[in-house]
Amino acid sequence: MLAIRTVIAISAAVIALLGCGSGTGRDAPSDASAAGSPAPTQSASSANWTLGGVPCALIPVPAAAPLGIGTCPGVRPGAIVLSDVGQCTLNFLFLGSDGYSYIGTAGHCILGTSPFGGDAGEMAWDPGTGPVARDAGGNPIGEFAYAILQDPKDFSLIRLDPSVQASAGMCHFGGPTAVNDDNPGITEPVVLNWFGNGVGVGAVLPARSAVAAGMPSPDHVFAQGAAAPGDSGSGVISSDGRAVGVLVTVGVHTASVGSGGLDAGMIGMTRLTPQVERAKAVLGVDLVLQVAPAQ
Repeated sequence: MLAIRTVIAISAAVIALLGCGSGTGRDAPSDASAAGSPAPTQSASSANWTLGGVPCALIPVPAAAPLGIGTCPGVRPGAIVLSDVGQCTLNFLFLGSDGYSYIGTAGHCILGTSPFGGDAGEMAWDPGTGPVARDAGGNPIGEFAYAILQDPKDFSLIRLDPSVQASAGMCHFGGPTAVNDDNPGITEPVVLNWFGNGVGVGAVLPARSAVAAGMPSPDHVFAQGAAAPGDSGSGVISSDGRAVGVLVTVGVHTASVGSGGLDAGMIGMTRLTPQVERAKAVLGVDLVLQVAPAQ
């Protein structure tokens, strides 16, 4: 039986702290930037970014906390991941046609952000050359293979070491059971769930929910919910367990209101399928989402 989900409204104080505002849409950049372009080195903060052309703020990446197991142990959706940038949350597990297993997080968890805001580009690393990713205990779990921070994509993949035991099931919620590419309208609100490691709230209530009043865009979802530094990269599933996308931004996101749905909310997610398709093209590897029963 599904556990009771609690929907949390983010406060105006948190919005002000993270420095985000509303805006109108613009054309999103194409995928034209070449993999291998230089990656900025400073940590991700509340520098300006856009998601679907809407001004917002990337969820800040905090410095790594004292080593421990976190509230979601292991290597799985909802677990802590440590990078050269800081602490984030793992999302979904994939099996690659090259024989490696891959697990995702947000792109800004390894690329950081541009000193001027905006996109930070796209990177790909051959086996043995990528930045090391570590679990909550500081143990190496693999290396980053791919990352992008380019509106409307904020996604990265870690190529797991063959000795690492990983699980597909998200802590607390279970799933993903499949991919959710649906575009429900305003009369079909969607409950979205994730397990994150946000500073403060992640220790008290890591399993959280939000509500999207429609999901009209194939590239992003805006919803009413709460996120905190450290939640970056969290995998987001719909209430039926299907993978929707990746939690990456906070702020007053307002793109459109119409028959296709209310494309607005306090948190922003990049949708999974376009990002995985881009990663497959860059890496030259087929990626199959690994599924697990919903709880």
